[in-house]
Amino acid sequence: MDLAQQLNLLLGDFSHLAPRIKNLAYDTCACGDRIDVRCSYISFRDGQATFDDFIDVIVDLIIPFCLPRHEIRTAQKETSGVDHIAASRVMNRLSSKARDLFIKAKKGSNRSGEAGEILLYVLTEWLLKAPQIVSKMYLKTNTNMPVHGTDGIHARYDKVSKKLHLYWGESKAHKTLSSALGSALASISEFIDESYDKREIDIVSAYADFDGLEKEAKEAFLRYLDPYTEESNDRVVTHSCLLIFEFTPSIGNDPDKAEALFVEAVNESVEDFINSIKETIVDKGLGPQRFEFFLAPVPSVQDFRDKFQQRIGWSP
Repeated sequence: MDLAQQLNLLLGDFSHLAPRIKNLAYDTCACGDRIDVRCSYISFRDGQATFDDFIDVIVDLIIPFCLPRHEIRTAQKETSGVDHIAASRVMNRLSSKARDLFIKAKKGSNRSGEAGEILLYVLTEWLLKAPQIVSKMYLKTNTNMPVHGTDGIHARYDKVSKKLHLYWGESKAHKTLSSALGSALASISEFIDESYDKREIDIVSAYADFDGLEKEAKEAFLRYLDPYTEESNDRVVTHSCLLIFEFTPSIGNDPDKAEALFVEAVNESVEDFINSIKETIVDKGLGPQRFEFFLAPVPSVQDFRDKFQQRIGWSP
């Protein structure tokens, strides 16, 4: 049984998002081996960011983010061999349930309804190849267990090192990058101080969505969570942080040069972030922690929130 291969079966295929989301990678050697930084920006068309198309794509991903795999698999079976009207009815039902779950969970936690958690889910699966193991949105509305803490739980297995990597997600959307970072690090500090890590492990142990995997793979995975096993010493935890921030650099009036100038400005901002992030993390007392930072510049954080809420039919 190949645990890495089994977990890969849970990954969504996000290659179709490439026309909407462009991903930039950077040399982060200066940050050490516990910090990595990436940046994803909205694609351009004729000199303008395709913001509305980007929101539509995020809305479409609410189903796999919110619902357990067995419900999606069941719906897919129901649509097999039926006419397009019946198939559309099934998928509309699934989409409606996912939207209702998202809205209910957000209102229950008194948090705003931006789609940052969905984007974080996408980037963690797409770029880190770490599938979502637990749907926090589903648990928040279907159990009495308190599931505050992380915005997402993902995992991958490295068969070379034989280590299981767990990713605790944190998503923040602020007007500035520095404010988003400060908020994220404050949340992570609280997470560590309150020993929420143990609670997240308990949630994974009890509610992990392994639908479609072999029994041996599930048992092998859970051994990494059991403190009475040797495998638990090979569990690695990383904080995957999505920082959404407003970014509107001057890119001139030439549509043909707009995207290149935007990327140039983004790269400069990200390099500044890379050069300072290690010191910032150490100053916050988080030096021993591992981080994956996803930076996401948007034209307007408020529009990001408002347009997403409008698309899913949420009237706050």
